Amino acid sequence: MKRYEGMFLFDTAVLRDWPSIEQEVRRLLERIGARLLVAVKFDERKLAYEIRRRKRGTYVLTYFEASPDKIADLERDARLSETVLRLLVLRAQNLTEERLAQLRAHPADVPIAPQVGEGRRHDDEHHEGDRGGRRSRDEQRRDREAPPAGAEAGAGVEAAEL
Repeated sequence: MKRYEGMFLFDTAVLRDWPSIEQEVRRLLERIGARLLVAVKFDERKLAYEIRRRKRGTYVLTYFEASPDKIADLERDARLSETVLRLLVLRAQNLTEERLAQLRAHPADVPIAPQVGEGRRHDDEHHEGDRGGRRSRDEQRRDREAPPAGAEAGAGVEAAEL
């Protein structure tokens, strides 16, 4: 049995209250013989794009222990479920007992705040209007047309020396 982190995305049109969401998580994990360590509501938010004609979803963060060969069965069951829009399962190699205790102490139905490094990329590194190092076509064209830095100065020095 290995530890896994699972991020479930539930359809808020079907499941709204926390007990029914938690019951569905437990049902899916019991089908594969997994042991649920903790399940907490991560967030309820508008989706970046529609999934099965839904615009909103509830994210649920789970940590569980399961046999590695049963993860494919869990993913298949989640795809067949009418309530689960998406599922991402990763190995939880860096999960500490301290972090697990923090999550267990947190009220399950209250959304948790992401830790440093878990936030969206632009929240940490970029500012509004920052294009992530990409330049516009106008900026690229100006760089191609501009003479190399110091080209005029070097030409003037050569002429003065002659």
